[in-house]
Order: sequence, then C-alpha cells, then structure tokens
Amino acid sequence: MNVWIILVNIGVGSVIGGVTNELAIRMLFRPLKPWYIGNWRVPFTPGLIPSRRDDIAIQMGRLVEEHLLTTEGIRRALTQTVLENTLAGWMTSIAHDWMSDERTLRQVLVKALPESFNEEGGWSDRVRTPAQLYWQAFVDQALYQNEQKSLRELLPENAPKRLEDTLSTVSQLLLTRFREYLHSPEGHQTLQNMVRGMLGGGGGMFGGLVGMFLGDDKILGKLLPQLDEILQRPELAGRIQQFLQVEADKLLDKNVGEVVAWLGREQVDEWANALFAKLEEGSIKIVDNPMSSLTAPFQESVTNELIPRVARWMVDTLQQNVERIFKRLAVRDIVTRQVEGFPIERIEEMVVGISGKEFRMITVLGFILGGIIGLVQGLLANWLN
Repeated sequence: MNVWIILVNIGVGSVIGGVTNELAIRMLFRPLKPWYIGNWRVPFTPGLIPSRRDDIAIQMGRLVEEHLLTTEGIRRALTQTVLENTLAGWMTSIAHDWMSDERTLRQVLVKALPESFNEEGGWSDRVRTPAQLYWQAFVDQALYQNEQKSLRELLPENAPKRLEDTLSTVSQLLLTRFREYLHSPEGHQTLQNMVRGMLGGGGGMFGGLVGMFLGDDKILGKLLPQLDEILQRPELAGRIQQFLQVEADKLLDKNVGEVVAWLGREQVDEWANALFAKLEEGSIKIVDNPMSSLTAPFQESVTNELIPRVARWMVDTLQQNVERIFKRLAVRDIVTRQVEGFPIERIEEMVVGISGKEFRMITVLGFILGGIIGLVQGLLANWLN
C-alpha cells in the first residue's frame, strides 16, 4: 500500500472540498458587479444575491405584506391593552411635566415664540393683530348667521324660567333700593323739594300758609309711612315684574338684525372691541401665572379621565382605520424599495453576523468530506493497482 499517495489524495480532496464550499458561500454575495472579458460576461457574476436583488426585494415585500405585517395581526395587537397603557403612560408623563412646571406661561411662550410679547409686556402685533382679526371675523360671522333669528331662539331651554326668576328678583330689589333711598337724607331732601314744589314752589302765599301750619317735617312724617306701605305691597312688585316681563318679551321677539339696527353697528363694534380688550387684559394676567397653578384645578381630571379617554380613542381609531392606513402606506412597495436600496455589503455583513458560525461549519464540513473522498479515492486507486 502506497501511504503517500493516500495522504496526498486526502489532502487534495480536503482542500478542494473546503475551498469549494467557501467559494460557494462567497458567491452568494460576491462579486457585487458582473465581470467582463471584452464583451463576454464571466458566468456566475455578479453573485447570487446581487444578481437577484430585484426578485428578492419583491418577494420580501410580498412576504411582509401577506404574512408578517398583516391587517389582522395589527388588529389583534391593538386589541391588547399594552399599546393603550403605553400611550396613556407616555401622555401622563408629558402632562405631568407640563402641569408641574413652575415656569410661567410667559416664560414658556417666550422660549417657544420669542416675538410673542412687546417691550411693555403686552402681546406683540404679530399675535394681537391676527387674534383681533379672527375675533372680528367671528363676531361678523355670528351676526350674519343669526341675523334672522330672534333673541329667544338663541337662548338656552331653561333661559325663560331663569329670566322670570331674575325679573322677580329685580323688581323686589328695585323696590327695596327705592325704600332705602326714601329713608336716607338724600331721599328726605328730594321729597321735601317735591312737596315744596307741589305746594307752590316754597315761596307762594299758599305754600307759606301750609308751611306755617304743618311744616316740612310733619308733611314728610305723614307722607313717608304711606309711601313705605305702598312700596311693600306684593301687588306693586307683581306689576313691576309684569311690566319688565312684557318689555323683555318684546326685546326677545326681535331678531338679531333688528337689535343690531336699533343699537347701531358702531355700538356693537364698540362693545365687541371692548370685550376683546377685556379678554386681552385677562390673558396677560393669565400668562404671568406658573404653569402649575394654571393647571392645578384640572390636573386630576386630565390624568384620570382625559388621558385614558384619548388613549382609548387613539387605539379605537387605529383599529377602525388600519386597513385604510395599510392601503395608503403600500407596505409591499415600501419594503421593496428599501430592499432595493439596501447596500449588498450591509446585507452580507448582517447575514454573516447571524450565520457566520454555520458558514464556518459548512467550510469545515467541506474539508472533512473532501478528505474522506480523497481517502476513499486513494484506497480504491491502491486496490486497483
């Protein structure tokens, strides 16, 4: 038996098997571009994956759309409470940071929008002018849309009952205030002047005679109790309330256009501008308060009620529109384009990083199988000889 020939066969077979397997693995990715000798393209160039990149991209896009990222799978994932709890926790964290911030709203706005305020501390023209134009447009639109509607139609359902109660209170208040005025020094003086005027202006003969026998104090002493008794009668309060109710009904039956024409558009605009000025003044006071104090009244409701509802609404909206979103996203096209533009070197690095151990075992297996084949070949050759 020629041992050297067997060893040479084993070595050659091992090298051939190992190198062949290693070359096959490399040819999955290499070469990246086709090789040419003149006009003749060398076979098996480029490598398998570079040459079939377009087909691989299409198949991966189809795989992701039909089997991995499906609408049913997304719906099942959304039905779980994990996403809802995650959204609620995220929004709660952000809301807590804002609501516990000790900075004033002015400081926050100055940082976000440096030109929000002027040198005097009020709103700058960049903020005030658009807000005023929007307010004026809102007033004009409201007047135009409700021009033919009566004031009664614009009131809430419980407004007539509240108006009736208010008029009753106003009538009682008017009589009470009038009684208080009559018993005051100013009221006494007014009544005294009225009595003197009725009795001749305080300087005639008849007035002098009445003043001689009665005197102003005696006349007021007789007159005040009578007036006070009249003012306390329920019938008078009812008459005043009835009168106010009639006038209020007349006003409520007028439409908005008539009221505006009666008041005058200039007056309405003046009131609108005055209300805007009040709102502006109030907003300036608000921005100088800390965020924590501004949000303190509703921190608990935001955390325990608003945020869970918003999270639930977001998840429900996603569930209802997941199919429409997938159609608009075109997942297959997105994946195909991403794979087509993905560098082959990166794909090779990723695949080798994942399966490097297995590739090395394939190469080792090639060496082993090649060696075994060389051994068998050497034994057969020796036996035949």
